[in-house]
Order: sequence, then C-alpha cells, then structure tokens
Amino acid sequence: MSHDHPADYTPDDETVEEAEQRLREAGEPYVLATVVRREAPISAAVGDRAVVTTEGIQAGWIGGVGCAQAAVTREARHVLDSGEPKLVGLAPDPETIARPGLEAFTLTCHSGGTLEVFLDPVRTAPRLLVVGGSAIAKAVVGHATDLGFLVTVVDPAGGAYPDADAVLATTDYREIVEAVGGAEAVVVATVGEFDARGVAAALELDAGWIGLVASRRRAEEVFERTADVLGVDVDAVRERVESPAGLDIHAETPPEIALSILAELVSERDSLRAGVGRAAPAAGEAAHAGHGAHEHGPRDSAEPAGAGQTAVDPVCGMTIDVRDAAATVEYDGVTYYFCSRGCADAFAERPEEHLGTA
Repeated sequence: MSHDHPADYTPDDETVEEAEQRLREAGEPYVLATVVRREAPISAAVGDRAVVTTEGIQAGWIGGVGCAQAAVTREARHVLDSGEPKLVGLAPDPETIARPGLEAFTLTCHSGGTLEVFLDPVRTAPRLLVVGGSAIAKAVVGHATDLGFLVTVVDPAGGAYPDADAVLATTDYREIVEAVGGAEAVVVATVGEFDARGVAAALELDAGWIGLVASRRRAEEVFERTADVLGVDVDAVRERVESPAGLDIHAETPPEIALSILAELVSERDSLRAGVGRAAPAAGEAAHAGHGAHEHGPRDSAEPAGAGQTAVDPVCGMTIDVRDAAATVEYDGVTYYFCSRGCADAFAERPEEHLGTA
C-alpha cells in the first residue's frame, strides 16, 4: 500500500519481498509485522508491513514513530523465541484498547495515536548440506526437500539433482564454505573419497548437526585427517561429528541408510531451526554409541566373492550388491567388493589394517 511518509523517512533499498527471500535463503527466522489498525497521528496505514529480525526492522514500514518501532522490535523478539504469533497494540493509555487476544502497551511518543500490529513468526527451512555423490547421498537429497530442508549438494562429478537447491562440483572445503555460507545440518556421505574435506567444511560452517557415513574405524581416520586439515585437536573434531549417522533402524541398503539419517534430521529439526546443535554424547555413553545408519549387522568385516549376492565393503562397512560394486580388489586370493573407488584405493593401500578390524 502506498501513502505519504514523513519527510525525514528514508526507505531501504530492499523491499519486504526481497528481505523475506534473503532471510529464507539464509535460513534466518524473522517476523512479518502487519498493521491491522491505526488512529492518527500514527503515519502508518492499515496493511503496511515490515520484516523484523532480532536485529530490528530489516525492510518495510509500520510508521515512522521511533517508540512504536522499538516496541514492535522488542515484541518481535519475544515472538521469535516463543514461535507463537500475537497481536500487539500501542496507545497512550493501553487500557483503552485492551481486549482478549491483544497485548496492549503504552505508546510513549508525544505525538500520540494508536497502532495495532499482528506479529507472525516465519520459521525458515533449515539448510542441509549433503557432501558426496554416493547412492546414500543421492537418496538423502531425494527426500530431504520433501521434508522441508533447503538442500545443497557437493558432488565433484556434477551429477543431476533435480530436488536440490544448488550443486557444487568443488571438493575444496574452503570453496564449499564460501559458496554455502551457512548450514544447520551436514551429511557427509562420500564413502571414502573426500570425507575429511567434507567434515572440515561442516565444522567451518559451524553446523548444528554433522553426520558422517562411515564405520567406526574409518570415522577415526577421517577425524584425524580433518584435525590435520584444520590444525585442531582430534577430540575437537570427534565431539562435533556423529558417526555412524542416523537412527538405529538396522539399515543396510542405501535407501534404508538415507531413511535413518533423515529420521534423525527430522527429530533434530526444531533445534536446527533454532540454531542449536545437540550436545555430543559423553565418552562411553552407550545409548548413542551403538546407533547409526550403516553400523548395523556385521561391521568392518569383509565378505569374499562367492559368499552370495551381497558383500560388505571392508573399508566403510556398507552392504552392497556384488553386481553393482563400484570396484573390486584381489588380495591374498580373495576378491573384495567396494561401494566406491575411494574405498577400494584405501583398502589397496593398507589391506591388513582394514581386514584386521574384521
């Protein structure tokens, strides 16, 4: 709605619609404030809107009276904390407008007038970064958007992800951080190809939840490599990353593993929206230590060819169909099957180490 503003009013370049889009893309919650009633000399008109964050009014107009703007900003912060909308009223004598369903406050401005504003919190979709082009990563991406996540994929092969909001082909963790800017949750599912760089990016982004698809043995290797990359203590990495990722549903196939990860993301969604990550489990805490997307059934064991139609990747512990294996390695007269070339290369470099965990 257009109307005359005071002579000293300087509108921002950003419109309400542009501010909403910017905040949604950034994953930042905000309040949409709408004027629903006014009495002169308040300069706002019914229908005027403003976008309000914890830092104040970002765009729009609810009147040029400073005390009214301050009160709306203050109450918008309360709305963001509670997540519940509310109607607020401002008048020199709040008793004159008090009624059920409205919170009345004193308008301290000398100019007087009455203003009623509806404050509606907008909880933006949490941003999810999926690192990897594995079957598990693709399955996560395929359903995450249906669950209300904004998804960015890191896949050096530049694969097609019609459900993703963005796809990055780089594996440089610095470039990932610069391109993404922020993420509430990160799933690292490269299955042995560039896990450490994915975890490094997740830590640099300060994601509230970080899940790594890996066996416990390989996760420890990833933690150590990540610590070297970032120049931090390995414990600082270990306490921030959940591996194996996902709820314990005895998942084995990529779709099942993705389902367990998505189930955990849904369970954590409210805290992710609030920007709060779940605390890492205490050392030796059994309740969480045994759960995970790909940590169920025989783990860290190697099934040779001829053992059936499936085999267990001895590096990441993933159960795969031998006919769909991405690579095989012959060692000591036995053929081992792998979900990716990265796992195969890691095994070829140190076969005894990986077989020693069986």
